[in-house]
Amino acid sequence: MAALHARSITPAWPQEDMVEHAGRDICLGVGQPLEAFIIIRFVEDQGEILTIVTDPDHRKQGHGRALLNKTESILGEKNGKLIFLEVAEDNVPAIALYRDRGYDHIGRRPAYYRRPEGRVAALTFCKRLDASSSIG
Repeated sequence: MAALHARSITPAWPQEDMVEHAGRDICLGVGQPLEAFIIIRFVEDQGEILTIVTDPDHRKQGHGRALLNKTESILGEKNGKLIFLEVAEDNVPAIALYRDRGYDHIGRRPAYYRRPEGRVAALTFCKRLDASSSIG
């Protein structure tokens, strides 16, 4: 996971962080060898997508959509009500996917992500998995 993360995201998480997440959070993957993965933290009735990564050589194959579908299914089985995520505002394909999957834009964190060329804002999104849930 760390190697794929490093190929896809700057700055990448260190391997020690990946090991910690694998032992504590929900981790799902696609492909052998690994082509995409997602890490989800689930507490009480809320999930948070900590990261979702697709190998640059395997994008536009539906991996992100499949991982979101499986995540929502798993959290639904655990009586999850809400799922949150954040995404760099310049990641147009991911934002389109999240909107298409019913995630609502709920906030913006200026200058959140570090990039070699400067900082980029994070957009925060939420999806209700349970019609009776509310944000806030």
